[in-house]
Amino acid sequence: MQKLIPILDNGHGGIINGRYQTGGKRSPNWDMGVLYEGAFNRWIVNGIMMVLDQLQIPYYHVSPELRDVSLNARVARANKIYQENPNTYLLSIHANAGGGEGIEGFTSVGDTASDPIAERFLEVLENDLPKEKMRFDRYSDGDRDKEANYRVLSKTNGRAILLELGFMDHPEDYKRLWDPWNRQEKINSIVHVIKELHV
Repeated sequence: MQKLIPILDNGHGGIINGRYQTGGKRSPNWDMGVLYEGAFNRWIVNGIMMVLDQLQIPYYHVSPELRDVSLNARVARANKIYQENPNTYLLSIHANAGGGEGIEGFTSVGDTASDPIAERFLEVLENDLPKEKMRFDRYSDGDRDKEANYRVLSKTNGRAILLELGFMDHPEDYKRLWDPWNRQEKINSIVHVIKELHV
């Protein structure tokens, strides 16, 4: 795992002229207002790209548009990049919902080349964010990532990892997702691993 280049993906649409581009995918309207997942994902990915630019570390970006780029289109873009440069991995950034709490990461089902990459991202996030709950799967195969047949993972030809950085519908996670200092801590943790993988 050397000289690997991330393919960054911010899932779902952003905000255009005040209108969120994706149905659903948002927090309750609590005291800080509605948190739109697609906007949050862009805050994180844009922050990652800014630091990588400063460090002169290369990356790809499959979803730069504010409109909601379809999942199939994002996967096709990632596969095209992987075909041209196999020394890459897809890193898809999300916020979660559904009544849980904490941070979790996913790879496709089975023992794959994505697993050690996901393990390192989750290890660093756990170390850097000790006050946050970590939702890890240490029992089925001994590592931290969970396995799922999400299309962005199972249909991507190369390595692919999906990070869920907190639950929009959990009161404490909601506050953290809104907190610019917390977001920067998560960006710093992710960049730390990207740097390691690129050495």
